[in-house]
Amino acid sequence: MKALKLIGRIVAVIVILIGLAFIGLIVYAKYFYSSEVEIERHYMSELPLSPDQYPEDFAEISQIVKRNYSLYESKHIDIDALSASYAERIGKLSTGEEYGKTLWEYFADLRVAHAYVYFKEYRTRAFPAYIDDTLFVDKPDTYLQRSGFNDKDRIIAVDGTPIKEWMDRNEKYISASTPEYKRLFTARSLFKSFTDTVKTYTVCRGADTLDLQLILQPQDNIPVADRRKTSWKILNDSIGYLEINSMMNGVMEDFAEDYPKVRHLPYLIVDVRRNGGGNSGNGRDLCRYLIRKEQPHCLGRHPMIPMEDAYQGKILLLTSTFTCSAAESFVIDMKESGNALLIGEPTAGDTGNNPRTFKTSHGTSFRIPTARPDVSPKGFPLEGIGIEPNYIVKQTVSDYMEGRDTQLEFALDCIRQGRCL
Repeated sequence: MKALKLIGRIVAVIVILIGLAFIGLIVYAKYFYSSEVEIERHYMSELPLSPDQYPEDFAEISQIVKRNYSLYESKHIDIDALSASYAERIGKLSTGEEYGKTLWEYFADLRVAHAYVYFKEYRTRAFPAYIDDTLFVDKPDTYLQRSGFNDKDRIIAVDGTPIKEWMDRNEKYISASTPEYKRLFTARSLFKSFTDTVKTYTVCRGADTLDLQLILQPQDNIPVADRRKTSWKILNDSIGYLEINSMMNGVMEDFAEDYPKVRHLPYLIVDVRRNGGGNSGNGRDLCRYLIRKEQPHCLGRHPMIPMEDAYQGKILLLTSTFTCSAAESFVIDMKESGNALLIGEPTAGDTGNNPRTFKTSHGTSFRIPTARPDVSPKGFPLEGIGIEPNYIVKQTVSDYMEGRDTQLEFALDCIRQGRCL
């Protein structure tokens, strides 16, 4: 009888432990491992955490990163030492702005473009042109024009800090897989801030030097632009031009409208220089219109079979350091097809590695890659190295100032000289 009671108690304890473990798994899945995490974004000055909660919040972040970030070993990052050094710093912070900027620095130290934390920012719609370590105001919208900015103003300082020093100081907050991408996106952060709402820019305009004040708007006040994801034009009677500036959903519908207008031409220039990625499945589907024989997709090895109306002419593909994520896997597939001549700059060096979003119990949302390092079917690393074009061609300052596209003109020269694949 006593033995039965003992067994009953043991069974009851086991049932309770299993129940607690199950509840724990549900909580973990809900807050830390769900593929459908509801992202929370806050301005750093309005974080729903008190300073005494920063260490606890970061402890959750660092635990999730250690369990799920798939690249720290291949990048030779001592993840425990890294987290410990930041935990020590975070324990001394007293404001949301300090905590938020420190988190950005931590994720940048993971050394991959798809690792970042979600915060709201103050910004404009504008991005500068970054050419040969020089920043220019590029096609300013009405808002910038009203603040006194002109097209091709050369920016030499921000809030009195010389531009090179400003770039060097802010690089530490930028997540990137290559130094070139880190530098580019430091430049692209020029007209935005997580903490400041007013900035002063010193610009050179001809022989004049001007100080221009710019009010940065809360991102909540800036509506998301609804623009087409592809565009086309016919450059002459034998050359078509097709720009694909996003791999987000909707690109296939835009492509379906534009592609028939250029597919009959013997040469097609495909431009993904302003494509930062989106859905890799869209990139895979686009490739089917531009390859001539079946090949495996570089992510997952799914077979890509050419469409019945796949393009039969010669393709020149324009790339840049901005070309990233799903756009980069598209470039790998096109390069490995042997059906495209690549012209421009090496790409960002990050196809994504299955990035996933996580959230702590305090609501801090962040994103990290979760797939192990891999290579393409022909052995090219899917992260860490930009895809090198057949011809490395960079936009020059002199061409930019004259309104000329150095890389596009080089592509046209390749066609005239018969240097296509």
